[in-house]
Amino acid sequence: MLFGVTTMTFYHKPILEALEMIKNSGFDCAEIWADHAWDDKKGASVAELKATLARLNLQSTIHCPIMDISITSPNRGIREESLRQTYDAINLARDLDSRLIVIHPGSKFSVLEDPNLHWTNQVESMRKILAYAKNMNVLATVENMDSDKAIVSVKYWDDLNRLFQDMDSEEKWVTLDVTHIRDTEQVLAFIEKAGSNIAHLHLSDGTLDQMHLRIGTGDLDLRRIAKALQAKGYTGVWSLECFIVDNNEEKMREELGQARALFGNPA
Repeated sequence: MLFGVTTMTFYHKPILEALEMIKNSGFDCAEIWADHAWDDKKGASVAELKATLARLNLQSTIHCPIMDISITSPNRGIREESLRQTYDAINLARDLDSRLIVIHPGSKFSVLEDPNLHWTNQVESMRKILAYAKNMNVLATVENMDSDKAIVSVKYWDDLNRLFQDMDSEEKWVTLDVTHIRDTEQVLAFIEKAGSNIAHLHLSDGTLDQMHLRIGTGDLDLRRIAKALQAKGYTGVWSLECFIVDNNEEKMREELGQARALFGNPA
């Protein structure tokens, strides 16, 4: 069982320093956000990242860039640039020998956007992304997005399954973000339907009003969710994605302990 955490928990730090803190906090894996790795002041080269991961004996996953991009934008120039940056993130995953990359589906620019055009762009962009990842020998997983937002078109397993079907994709690998769904019963329904298609997990607590909270501070029954995933044979990384004000190693060690306790094994 591997436990990971996103580098965005230490986004105020240079990414190489963040990796050191993640290792010192006791984690097995770091989820490297492309935005963090590419930051003009806090980022690092591929060679620096690879050497640091090797020295620290940390595995890695990659999260696609999300800042000011949209793979479904009705503006073709924005859409094409968003695809280019996503390809670059896939290259990063390849170069770092990362376990996988997490891909965000696109959202509508507004609720007034033509839903048919949006979905066409969604399918075409995601088809290109998954094809590129396969060509680079990188496992690409598609994440479920915020269930409370009207502009979001991929929220639940049925949405993801429709997307894969419309792409004629035989592979249906997904990242389950439990707090994006907000409701325990709906998370359990997602797990039941998706089953072995769940390749990666973003773990945090949440309420109807807030996401990405520390474990035990929200309304999700994370112990039931953990048991359901185990029952389906989930063997991927349990990757923490909680955002903590004034974060430090002590707080992350506490969070890791909470995550381990979900399985009745706090050691």
